[in-house]
Amino acid sequence: MAQFRCEICGEEFEQKSRYERHMQTSHPRQAVSAADIEKTLKGVDFPCTRDELVDAVSDEAPQVREILENLPDREYRDAAEVARAFGELRTHEKAPSNQPSKTGGQRAMQTSSSEPSAARFASLFSGIDFPVDGDELKRYVRPNASEQEKRILEKFGGHTYHSMADVTRELERVS
Repeated sequence: MAQFRCEICGEEFEQKSRYERHMQTSHPRQAVSAADIEKTLKGVDFPCTRDELVDAVSDEAPQVREILENLPDREYRDAAEVARAFGELRTHEKAPSNQPSKTGGQRAMQTSSSEPSAARFASLFSGIDFPVDGDELKRYVRPNASEQEKRILEKFGGHTYHSMADVTRELERVS
């Protein structure tokens, strides 16, 4: 009588080594992909450190947990940054530093001689509790706004803003 039985196909083996070889060759475990990691991290509040990511993963995803434990110990801004670090870990090659999510985000936050971007304005209003009136809106951003941004804000109406979408529409109106 065989001691080892494949739970997938029912084949039986008398030796553990043959059973293990059968499992590796006939039913290999699927490798974890970046999409698997992102799916596992759904609902995680970013930014967070590697250790916070590991803590956020349930014991039901041991392969993903093991990968996260091997990532560089740093803060990750989003799941895409985690996926990029996973790619570096898997290929042993450092990703280029000019990745779109990094350079695009940095460029969007920079102010130039032309009009500041909507992303820059959104960052100025980060953490504000809506609804808010125009005067309150201006007071909230004044400490962090450039002179050019303050001049644009002075053009904002005094009405109530219910969301960041209202602020973006007003920015488009006054620009």
